[in-house]
Amino acid sequence: MPEIMGEYVDRLCTVEMRPQGMPRGKIHRLYDAARRRQGGRPLTLLAAERLRGVVKAGDSVILATGAGGPPWMPAGETDGPVGVAALARALVIGLGARPVFVTESQSLAALSAAVAAAGLSVVSPEIAAARTGAAVVLEYSKNDAEAQTQAKRLLDQFRPAALIASEKLAPNAKGEIHSVRGVNVTAEHAKIQHLFQSAAQRGVPSIGIADGRNEVGCGLIYDDTRIASVSNYGAYGVSAMLGFLLGDPDLVHDPDTHYRMLEANVREGASDGIYGRPIMKEDGISSLNGHYPAA
Repeated sequence: MPEIMGEYVDRLCTVEMRPQGMPRGKIHRLYDAARRRQGGRPLTLLAAERLRGVVKAGDSVILATGAGGPPWMPAGETDGPVGVAALARALVIGLGARPVFVTESQSLAALSAAVAAAGLSVVSPEIAAARTGAAVVLEYSKNDAEAQTQAKRLLDQFRPAALIASEKLAPNAKGEIHSVRGVNVTAEHAKIQHLFQSAAQRGVPSIGIADGRNEVGCGLIYDDTRIASVSNYGAYGVSAMLGFLLGDPDLVHDPDTHYRMLEANVREGASDGIYGRPIMKEDGISSLNGHYPAA
């Protein structure tokens, strides 16, 4: 039964439904490549199983996001923050995790708003360590040398059970970070690769959720890479599979919570990644009263 449910959830997460003008026909190829690396099993199921297996009550999980930046998206992008906030909510309710979010300076306010709208208090690391149902939101450095130092510090401080990235831009083989349209945005984005590389050296498992091949996990189709039509949808899919495995439907990302989170994110200036404006869309896909219209 889990395999069947995973098939359906994967299928929903990888439907090509972004607006005309965006590249089509690539999602299924990326998804197939990632799935082959995992022995052919549904990817949302594998991610949920991995998280259930390594995350225990009280464990920290670091979640990274951040794709948009100036000049077009000065407060970040809607795809990414809403997804990791939804997944963190599932981890808190289902597994008792303590989420720690990291992102660029421009996305801090919008990400914090989405996390709070998901029902998690945004607090200091000290307060988060003393209670449940809370989250920490931290700025990650755009400076390469500082990012390397910060990676070690965060891993020592929080000792995470897992790392998750959703819609988090990362460098190519030349060390440059590009937008999905090929624009060099290296200066505007956190050098998050150091955190994931350091975590891998320590044996900390990681999951990447992506939709454009320029995010964490896509360079080599890493073992835990997840490809979705919109990165947020991949995070919703993993949340759904966690709910299924744990027998708790409250972990599933519901329309009302989604609308509240996206609205909070947009109010803080987060922009849709296709239109470059703070509107109620995720990669050009509209949200109307929590429901999505046909593409």
